[in-house]
Amino acid sequence: MESFKKWGLRPLSVKGISYLAVLMAIEIVLSRLVIGNANVSFTFTFVAVALIARWYGPFWSVGIAFIVDFIQNLMSGQPYFFGFTVSAMLGALVYSFAFYNRKKISLLSIVLVVLFITIFINILMNTLWVSILAHTNFFAFLPIRIVKNCISLPIQIGVLYWILNNKNINHMRPEVFK
Repeated sequence: MESFKKWGLRPLSVKGISYLAVLMAIEIVLSRLVIGNANVSFTFTFVAVALIARWYGPFWSVGIAFIVDFIQNLMSGQPYFFGFTVSAMLGALVYSFAFYNRKKISLLSIVLVVLFITIFINILMNTLWVSILAHTNFFAFLPIRIVKNCISLPIQIGVLYWILNNKNINHMRPEVFK
């Protein structure tokens, strides 16, 4: 039973559910605030995903990633494609393994996590999903996605370091479990 608790597999408190609902809403709103154009776009949804992962652990963050991705897809009006949901869930899982129950998160761990997610999920997996949906060659989208992710990489690292080590935000951390 103790090993289940280690990964956040516990009932949530009322306060924990409330914070989770707010973080889910923030993630959905941030997904609608897009910087860029149709070819290259950037959002700050990773902030909410990282906070959920840090406070709630792998079990809850992966489930929430599934739910939020599904809601975002319904709101977009685009056809549903499960590949992007898998990417969202894996991203939440990686953030959880790196950040859950950590007092302070080092710059090195943030750099490694963001690099891993950028290379394996954002560049490789998501480019594969885009190429499948567009019925084109994987390598047709790869150069522009590499450039986009190289630009967003230092932004994500800086924002996550500031957010995850911010004393005011850490002070808000709820007692999410019963």
